[in-house]
Amino acid sequence: MRITRRGLLAAGLATPAIWSAAAQDWPAGRTLRVIVGYPAGGPTDLVARLVAEGLREAIGTPVIVENRGGARGSIGAAVAARAEPDGTTLWLGPVQTQVLNPLLMRNITYDPLKDFVGIGTVAALPNVLVVNPSTLDVRSVQELIARGKRKPNELTYGTYGPGSSPHMFAVVLQKIGGFEALQVPYQGSAPASNALLSGEISFLFDNITTAAAQAQGGKVRALAVTSRTRSTALPDVPTMAEAGLPGFDLNFWFALYAPARVPQPILGRLRTALDRVVASPELVRQLEARGAVPFVTPAADLQGFFETEARNWGALVRDAGLQPE
Repeated sequence: MRITRRGLLAAGLATPAIWSAAAQDWPAGRTLRVIVGYPAGGPTDLVARLVAEGLREAIGTPVIVENRGGARGSIGAAVAARAEPDGTTLWLGPVQTQVLNPLLMRNITYDPLKDFVGIGTVAALPNVLVVNPSTLDVRSVQELIARGKRKPNELTYGTYGPGSSPHMFAVVLQKIGGFEALQVPYQGSAPASNALLSGEISFLFDNITTAAAQAQGGKVRALAVTSRTRSTALPDVPTMAEAGLPGFDLNFWFALYAPARVPQPILGRLRTALDRVVASPELVRQLEARGAVPFVTPAADLQGFFETEARNWGALVRDAGLQPE
């Protein structure tokens, strides 16, 4: 079940009285921390800081963001999983840590489905398929696929490492398009983007925050976005489905969690607060300005959603022949 922006805003206007009562029950003087498994400045950190500010206003208590980067986010996830389940430590987890890491990394020390309880999904951030027009003159996804078919393994694509969103999206593109290209891994979005600009690689599924500015400046050509609908950051760029790949349906989402065994009354208050935050017109505006969109899953459907995502991404990982490292 998907909740629309109009529904979000209506829900936000409908909850003040409910939240007011819940806020009065929150222990005075408690500081909440939202742990992020990546350095400051990246997409996950950005979403976490927007959520933290919203929670601070909704709950009326200090909320800080704590960056615990390393091991594709697994270090921060393990810290959050081991935290006291009293509602003061939260975890902002993306698909990478909650679904892909258990599939692609050996010896991680947390179980996303057992060690966390979902407070709610927050946002989805599409990637953008981009090329450097000065080194690869293709103007559509279909032209890129045709080029790949004519010259197998001549095209190269950048990733942020095995199992990263650019890697998984490129795997799907090759599978549906029926061609093969060579992966070139980099240590994050910035070096991968620089590699595209310098002509080291042929194409990249970059995050929309970086890619939108470069596309608008003419440095790269945006061929399609991975979201189900067009992005407000690049309204003239088609979706992958519109570009001729209707089976391309993957969502890179972010969700807020608490450690498992958090008391139900506290979990309920946190869910009420997050509902209010995600319904905020200001949060919607801030997300859309960066190419992201609110992404809400009803509380009753959360566990099923996480389990379904694990199965779907697991099937993709198996199809791609990826093995844990």
